[in-house]
Amino acid sequence: MRHLMVALYTLSLTLTALAQDIPTPTMAPDAWVDLGTSTVSPERGVAGEYGTWTVSYTVGEGGVATGGGIRVQLPDEWHAGPRNSAIRLQTKDPKRDNYITAKLSQGEATLRCIVEDERDNELIKHAKKSLDGRNERYVFVVRVIVAEGSLQAGDTIQVVYGDTSGGSKGYWASAVSAYALPILIALDHDGDSRFEMESYTPMIEAVAGKPVYAQLHAPSNAVLGQPIKCRIAILDKEFNPAAGPANFTLRYPEGVTGPESTTIYRDHAWSEFEVTPNATGVVRIAATWENAERELLGNPTIVAESPPERAVYWGDLHSHTSYSWDGVGRDAFGYARFVAGLDFYAMTDHAIEPDANWTKGLSKKYWEEYNNLTHVYNLPGEFVTLHAYECSFGTPFGHHNVYFRGEPGPLLYPQTVELPNLWAALQAGDALTIPHHTGKFPQKVDFTIHDPEFRRNFEMYSGHGLSESYDPTHPLAFEFSKFTSDAKSAEGKGNLQDAWQMGLQVSAIAASDDHRAQPGNAMYGLAAIRATELTRDAIFQGLYDRHTYATTGAKIILDFTVNDTPMGQTAAHESTARIALRAHGTDTIDFVELLRLQPGAEAFTVVHRWEPKALDFEATWEDAESQPGTIYYFRVRQHKLIHKRVAMAWSSPVWITK
Repeated sequence: MRHLMVALYTLSLTLTALAQDIPTPTMAPDAWVDLGTSTVSPERGVAGEYGTWTVSYTVGEGGVATGGGIRVQLPDEWHAGPRNSAIRLQTKDPKRDNYITAKLSQGEATLRCIVEDERDNELIKHAKKSLDGRNERYVFVVRVIVAEGSLQAGDTIQVVYGDTSGGSKGYWASAVSAYALPILIALDHDGDSRFEMESYTPMIEAVAGKPVYAQLHAPSNAVLGQPIKCRIAILDKEFNPAAGPANFTLRYPEGVTGPESTTIYRDHAWSEFEVTPNATGVVRIAATWENAERELLGNPTIVAESPPERAVYWGDLHSHTSYSWDGVGRDAFGYARFVAGLDFYAMTDHAIEPDANWTKGLSKKYWEEYNNLTHVYNLPGEFVTLHAYECSFGTPFGHHNVYFRGEPGPLLYPQTVELPNLWAALQAGDALTIPHHTGKFPQKVDFTIHDPEFRRNFEMYSGHGLSESYDPTHPLAFEFSKFTSDAKSAEGKGNLQDAWQMGLQVSAIAASDDHRAQPGNAMYGLAAIRATELTRDAIFQGLYDRHTYATTGAKIILDFTVNDTPMGQTAAHESTARIALRAHGTDTIDFVELLRLQPGAEAFTVVHRWEPKALDFEATWEDAESQPGTIYYFRVRQHKLIHKRVAMAWSSPVWITK
């Protein structure tokens, strides 16, 4: 697949050039020149806002001959779009967004300006070749050709990103905030279409926009009389950490004490404060954002007289950064801990075998550096990081993330091994693999290819959509996710209910599958793990033991037992199943549904539905029709949308012994 994408890119670039009578460019290997000077104005932009930026290149000694010119490439982050795609650049329609032009500030030569491999679709998903030899999604190269005449020393080419003279709104700046990064410029000074990289290039920075959203995070478990650490974070409209100042007035339920207010100071994106619960029960902290006059309700905290055997911890186990060919952004660990308020996190960039045409991606070249980052941010008791990566197999295996209990194991490439080979290379008990978006792609995943020692969990929801069962009308279906390019639910037996029906004992998790180094976004999926402590070993053991459940991102507390057996486990059969359900929401709970699969049944059915219309729900139910081999689980839906997505949670099943 990788070689095919590169070949198609090369062909499309050649055809684009031929169609415009422009020779195909080549890059001189390891050739750097210092013949001109370049600047960018302005030197920064606001993430997610339109503007105009001009990259100026002043010709140095030797000039530029007819047919020569420059190639210009903004940093990858500056092409990250409003969805998980790159933004189209175009030179065809001056009335539309992201219109690019080029002109001479002096001189009489005629210039032509093209976007290499220009496409008509607004959001681009395919890989493109960068000036520095990488193949990835977030690359666009603008080429300026001296069509007639020549340039002399001192002549200046101005490349305008977001020319508004024809009615365009301008250029849509990077979706992600990014510190100053270099603009790459390559020069062909003698007109043979052979380009050399300029040594010194300008830097451009993308800063976060004004704060639009705020998030209030609290632990899910607390002990009576012992202080707990809470956090408020502010974000811009693209979910980047925004900058204060921002003031919040805090409100507590009866029996909780803490500061009256907290402030996020200038140039900070979050604040931490401690509160002390002095009464048992379920508590939620509230805050008023003074600048925006809006109320925040924190997630529920269960206060008990002593620590639970297993506490609920929250994390994102699937997230990408600039290490992936289709990812941007760099500080995912800081975002996970301080902005998203997570307890654990796994950075899972795409493993890819490097070759002459494909240098971007997580390969052995970066493996040590990658794992050092994971190691540095691990702080037991505060914030846990797992060594992990993604191995994206095609049909019939599906995409899997690989997780390690302690130190990292082998990095294997899906281009050179298959899923059974991966399992054979891993150490039982010390590694796990979790599949994802199986209800979308790759189609026709075969769950009969299974190893119960390594595949014990299932990512049923992410930003892509929901893989619970085939239902293209569900509000969380792939058809409505808007996470990436248009998508459809795949027909067939590729969802979690299908896996359970086939006999796989896997627990449910959710994760963001974020590609912007923004893990833990409130609408893209979280995993809840019940673990004995907040350490790598305990979090991994919670996964291994299937003590997990899934939410769309809201920190909803679920508890579920059948015959006194907790979710993710196997219960002994009794003539009447005794079922206990509990949910504590971050908003009013609209409904709770209990689902059951009887042996021999064609599908799961909803056997009971409650509509509590309250923040908290607790119920018991007895099933006199329970049989050996029956499977139960339940799901919850809250009232308010979170960033235009419904907020839900799903328990893992309880399996009745056969």
